Formats: sequence, C-alpha cells, structure tokens
Amino acid sequence: MSTYTVEQLENEGPQYAMAMLLKCIQSGEPFITYGDIGSELEHQLNIKTIFPTQIGNVAGSLMNKILEKYPKAPLINVLVTRPTGIPGVGASGYLANRYNDDSLRKWNKVSLKRKKEIIERERKKIFKYKKWDEINKRLFGKKATGALRKKPKPKDDSKTPHHGGPAESKEHKKLKNWVADNPQGIGIRKSFGIGEKESRLLSGDEIDVLFSDGDAFKAVEVKSIRSNDEDFKRGIYQCVKYREVKKAEHAPYSVDVQSILVTERQLNPELKERAKLLNVKLKCVSVN
Repeated sequence: MSTYTVEQLENEGPQYAMAMLLKCIQSGEPFITYGDIGSELEHQLNIKTIFPTQIGNVAGSLMNKILEKYPKAPLINVLVTRPTGIPGVGASGYLANRYNDDSLRKWNKVSLKRKKEIIERERKKIFKYKKWDEINKRLFGKKATGALRKKPKPKDDSKTPHHGGPAESKEHKKLKNWVADNPQGIGIRKSFGIGEKESRLLSGDEIDVLFSDGDAFKAVEVKSIRSNDEDFKRGIYQCVKYREVKKAEHAPYSVDVQSILVTERQLNPELKERAKLLNVKLKCVSVN
C-alpha cells in the first residue's frame, strides 16, 4: 500500500469520482458519499486509508475541470455528500457563484431547509442534463468507468423461505421483459425510456421493472397469468413497499415515485378498491 498526497488525489481521483457519479445518475441513486468515493480510490490507487474530509478536494477538482470546458454544466459535485445527503462546505462556493448569493459561502450558518431547497434545485438540473457522457469521454475517456468495482450483492440473512417458491416461471419472465421494453404499453411516457429489470433497492428487495426519466420513477411489479387473487394482493403491498423505500433512498430530498401493478387478468372489485386506496395504479395486459 502506498502513501498519497492531496495533489495526487486531485489529479488522479476525479476520473473515478466522475465514473461513480455517472453510475449514480444512470441508476437513479440520490447521491454518492465521501466514504464511497474514498473506498473506491483506496482500491484504485492502492492506498490503505484516505480521510473522507479530503474527498472534498477530489470533488472540487472534478468540478473545476468540468467548468473549465463546460461553464454552464450543472454542479454535479453537490451529489458528493455526507450520509445525510447534504454536501459539505466545499460545495458552497460553487453554489454561491452559480446563484449569485454570497450568503451561501457561510454554509455552516445556512439553515437545513435552505440547503435542501437549493440542492434540490441543482439536482433536478443534474439528472436532466444530457451531456454527462460527452463530458466524461472528453475529460477522462472510458477507462475509469470500466474499472469501477461492482457492488457485491447483499447476503440474505432471512430464515423465512421466499414466497416466490422455485425459479422464476417462463410466464413471469416473458411479462417482465415485455413491460421493460414497452413502457407506453402500460401508460408510461416515452421519455422514461427502456426499463431496468430486477432493480435492487437498498432494502435488498428487487423491483421487477424500474423506469426513470431523471427525477421521477415508475416502480412496476408484474404478476403473470399464473397468479391468483392472493398473489395479486401480495403484489399490491409489494408496490407500496417499493414506492416508499425508493422515496426513503432519496431522503432528505423528495422524488416522484409511482407504483404500478401489471397483471394478465383483471383484479376482483375488492382488490381494485384496495389498490385505489393505497394509490397503486393497475394495468392489465395480455402477453402470455
């Protein structure tokens, strides 16, 4: 393991930080913590320990490189935060300049409500910005993007057998694949693009299909022709769980998350009423 200097972090760290932020934006994650970036840089640069407080230098160096070539780019460095989702004082100067508000330079005196308001404003711009891939390629190439470690799958410590029973049925898989490829077929706007199948939540749960257009999400649970009323009922509550966990992942910021249950036959009146009460949208299609 080697030692390091802050200058080394500022020179070699931004490419990996940018790769992590791109992954964050693409997957709809709310932010990347200083600790997350520090851990990745320890691995990539063969350094035993990097102090989290010095990751602010990496984020600042990255933002400077971006603004030098793309002065109007959103402040992507505000997605590098503490575990609370709030960036440290290092982001305050960039925000003060961008919004022409010198009071933001005294970050520690800015109220939490005000911090959340201005960060939320910038986050919306970040997630809708279309040039991040272009910026990454121009400044860093693709090396760091391909070199990032894959997140290990969480180990299931539950002692309760899975309700789903044996391996996924061919009918469920076919319906799931169809939904992912046909968002407009279940009433989702074209801007949401192709869905991500088996999208994992921080709770360890997996959403059958997740759609995102940047700052809004559609969480879809599918139930094939094989499902009965009891399985439909379970699906309604799965939708509620996925919606609330996805919202919780983005705390303290608010995001628009809608849950949809896609089935291959109509639910009975009681289940339809329950779904309406719980604000779960229903869509019936025929695929199998």
